[in-house]
Amino acid sequence: MKTLRILLILNLFIISLTFGKRTENLKIEKVTGPYLLAEGPHWDAEKNLLYFVDINSQKILCYDPKTKITTHAYLKCGLVSVVVPVAGKENTFIAGCGTDLVQVLWNPRTNNRNPKIKIISKVDVGINDTRFNDGKVDPKGRFWGGTMLLDSKVADPPNQASLYRFAYDGTPTTMITPVSVSNGLVWSHTNDSFYYIDSQAYNIVVYDYDDTTGNISNKRVLLDLKKTKIKGIPDGMTIDKAGNLWVAINTGGKVIHVDSKDGKVLRSVKMPVTDVSSVAFGGPNKDILYVTTARDKLSKAQIKVQPTAGSVFAIHGLGTTGSPMLACRIK
Repeated sequence: MKTLRILLILNLFIISLTFGKRTENLKIEKVTGPYLLAEGPHWDAEKNLLYFVDINSQKILCYDPKTKITTHAYLKCGLVSVVVPVAGKENTFIAGCGTDLVQVLWNPRTNNRNPKIKIISKVDVGINDTRFNDGKVDPKGRFWGGTMLLDSKVADPPNQASLYRFAYDGTPTTMITPVSVSNGLVWSHTNDSFYYIDSQAYNIVVYDYDDTTGNISNKRVLLDLKKTKIKGIPDGMTIDKAGNLWVAINTGGKVIHVDSKDGKVLRSVKMPVTDVSSVAFGGPNKDILYVTTARDKLSKAQIKVQPTAGSVFAIHGLGTTGSPMLACRIK
């Protein structure tokens, strides 16, 4: 009996070591950059390309993992915060540019300093000093995008921004208002829950979601970062195939894995830089977590310590996969 007990303890120790090794075998690879404020990663599963933005430089970018080449288009309309391909239209994207939702014609295989841009709609009409921030496409192909105060104004009185849902003709409907910094958003695979982050609220909330109408209701807090003493600011977010959340923790230097049912933090992945902005699963097997980061708020001394700040990273070996991200259906 004593021998059996010892064997069981040894087996548990071996299992523990195995899980430890799996964590240690994570590979965090810098793939492109650094940029000032890389944000909004979107994996194009059809073309195996990663789109993202450099907000302060007014650029939408495309990284090709096969060639290791990154191309860009400069948007003269203003700060650009999110870019998503349009379904059924070759080389056509929508982007949040200032407070305008715009259509951009761009061949992502080339650089373009002056792509053709068309304004689809405007948001935050009558409000000064805001811009688009994060955005994503819902299960029906509708684009959702939120706003925030301009970076220099974040310390000012909050709650002047909103989250919008856009109809297929581009008409915006206000979904959540007021908010401070509209950020990460994602839908459950069962299409009945909507997860959302207002960064300065320091939490992740969940709503009931009606897939047909796109309406949300019954807000409740899934994870409160201050109560759980998680240091940093919740930023961009994605969902894995199991339905759990991966959240970038800005100024906290990590990505956390969160159970979407009870809000329990399942895992924390330390990054080599502090200002982690957003995340998206990609790669042919959707098993690579792409992570965007920033350096725009870092001092020269801080950049010297973390010279890769502002880069886009790829995390390999997480042992999980994501689901295809959707293109936007808009006229």
